[in-house]
Amino acid sequence: MRIQFLIALLFFASFGYSQASIDRIRHLNLKPDVTSSQTIHHSVQPMIRYTPIQSNQKDTLIFDGDTSIFNAHFSPKGSNRSFAILPATDSYFQYDTALSYRAAIGFNFEKTWGKWYNRTLLTSGWSLREDYTQTHVAFSPLQNRTSFWFTDIRTRLGYTPNEMLHISAGIDNQFFGEGYRSLIQGDQVAPNPFVQFRVNFWNLEYGLLYQFLHDNNYADKTRDWKYNTTHYLSLNIGSNFNIMLLESVIFQSKDSTYKRGYEVEYLNPFVFFRPQEYSLGSTDNVLLALQSSYYFSNKRHCVYFQLPLDEFVLKEIKKRSKWWANKYGVQLGIKGRFKHWSYQLEGNLVRPYTFSHISSGQNNGSMGLPLGHYLGSNFAELLATAQIPFTHFQLTLFSSFYLKGYDDSVVSYGGDIYKSYTSHPKEFGNTIGQGITQRAVSLQANASTTLIKLQLELYVQAGMQYSWGEMGTSTTPLICLGMRSNLFNERKIR
Repeated sequence: MRIQFLIALLFFASFGYSQASIDRIRHLNLKPDVTSSQTIHHSVQPMIRYTPIQSNQKDTLIFDGDTSIFNAHFSPKGSNRSFAILPATDSYFQYDTALSYRAAIGFNFEKTWGKWYNRTLLTSGWSLREDYTQTHVAFSPLQNRTSFWFTDIRTRLGYTPNEMLHISAGIDNQFFGEGYRSLIQGDQVAPNPFVQFRVNFWNLEYGLLYQFLHDNNYADKTRDWKYNTTHYLSLNIGSNFNIMLLESVIFQSKDSTYKRGYEVEYLNPFVFFRPQEYSLGSTDNVLLALQSSYYFSNKRHCVYFQLPLDEFVLKEIKKRSKWWANKYGVQLGIKGRFKHWSYQLEGNLVRPYTFSHISSGQNNGSMGLPLGHYLGSNFAELLATAQIPFTHFQLTLFSSFYLKGYDDSVVSYGGDIYKSYTSHPKEFGNTIGQGITQRAVSLQANASTTLIKLQLELYVQAGMQYSWGEMGTSTTPLICLGMRSNLFNERKIR
């Protein structure tokens, strides 16, 4: 099997079509105005997307518009001007049920040389609360336990040996899909180590991703390794339509009998994981997914779709028995732009027990959080957001409604992916929202302006969330004032 894997890598390195440079994930950019191409696959991130790319006479790529993360120019041919170290700052005051304050400093490093490329962002700081952060990062409680010191490091080292193959490795998030959320892998989970191969030929892209995740072992107060191998095939039909098939397998590093490490069988890029799982006699967690998107002819509007399939039996779906092991999710959305303002409408639903498994070492999660949607499973959600630019500031509006079924301390109703699905109370009649049912409506507005000379963004955010159901009724106001350099992602509003 190792020989097959080496042969595959040699094959990949022999042929070619150009790859786009890898970029950090952008949380909120609704402008589908990138020049469409049959060789660019928009639904696989992070990469340069929704940002106009222009060429000047010096053959240097210039990022125009809202690049969110990196503002420096770089040359794909690796001149001296492709090097940049930029300072970063991020701080805010926030009030909802309690006062929160966060401050962070750091730097961004960017360098291109020859066929190699690297971007690194390191931030470290102090926070009164662990919950309200830009992303979920590593927190260490300080001595008085009333505040936290946190560190967030992300890096991507890319290598493009020829026009077809791009190899990257580092520590970062992955994002699949065109949506505001992703049901497969999103950007709210902690960054994790990875190795990625992307091969582009004709209108096809084949991707292979190895990830090193963590399983929180609360009993031993340790973090055990767990692994994820993902491969996908993406096809562009013309310059407007994309369809992608994906398969992933998550497996733990050890079980009751022995330490497995990274399973060699899952290193092979030319196998389907489900037969390999059966041949190993394992209980690893295989996920299938289908996603698609269509850009209308004017390139200003896009409809998209995502369907993760954890497990299902077609006979039970036809019978509408609502069998507990029919585990899947659906995302459907549209986004676009009218003149200067942009919008996005999206619906997400995930059936109970989806993404859960026998143990947390095999579920679709890392460090206590789901890899995909932050609500996990057993929920339905509708959201809408819009960006309206004015002369000196930009206004972002956001609204959402969700129905969520939570678990109790003993029984799993399918809402917590970190609970074993073996504790489900019934075989049939399982519906979204079952268990401890809660509903919530969120309304928020964010106004921001940029001090161009200082490369700083000032923003104010206000909103409220009203929640009602079996867990009680509550109204949570939100007021937030902050400042950050444009090296940071915009915070995704929930």
